[in-house]
Amino acid sequence: MSTALIGFILFIVVALVGWGIAELKNKAIHFEHSEAEAEGEKEMEEHFMQHGGHEQDLKDLLKHNSTNGYNAVG
Repeated sequence: MSTALIGFILFIVVALVGWGIAELKNKAIHFEHSEAEAEGEKEMEEHFMQHGGHEQDLKDLLKHNSTNGYNAVG
């Protein structure tokens, strides 16, 4: 067997072991949002609905851009 083939097989084994650990960790640890995060989510939803319930595109973002140098101050 060549060195490249051994390296490739080792890479696949390490990747599979890492993937298995990540899957087990995901099933073992239960994540819940804190109350402050839930409140922030509610504020984001309200802001989203105030703007018509659609995501802003680049044109919308540039329209409300506040990084205009001295023009942003005055």
